[in-house]
Amino acid sequence: MRIRHALEADVPAIAQLARELASHVADPDPGADTDALLRLGFGGDRWFDCLLAEIGTEIVGFASYGKRFEIHTGSRRLWLGDLVVTQRCRNRGVGGALIAALRHKAVELGCDVIVLDLWAENASARAFYRKVGAVRDAELEVHLIPTGAD
Repeated sequence: MRIRHALEADVPAIAQLARELASHVADPDPGADTDALLRLGFGGDRWFDCLLAEIGTEIVGFASYGKRFEIHTGSRRLWLGDLVVTQRCRNRGVGGALIAALRHKAVELGCDVIVLDLWAENASARAFYRKVGAVRDAELEVHLIPTGAD
């Protein structure tokens, strides 16, 4: 298995894995259109970075992430946006390898933690994150502010 940074040519595989993740967590299918992924992950105004897991030449998982900074504490954090491993490759160390690579990236950037959001009903993800050492932050709540944009 190999972990590497995503390239533009990988976007169709990323989109397919995103569809698999959406299905797993009962979100709407994001579709196969790759334009937004290309623009937002590889264009001039990047909204995310992405690490890929490969077995042989097949992309079997990804972790998307972005930087976060809190001015009042001066803390740099890495935000894990999505982590997905294709169903047939789960429980084979792929997710753990992606987390290890994210930890390395976080240290490289001077981050003190990796932050993630977890769907409350995703028991398998909760068990996985517990296994890799994640703890629930009892001090924070997630709130959403609608933008009003349709």
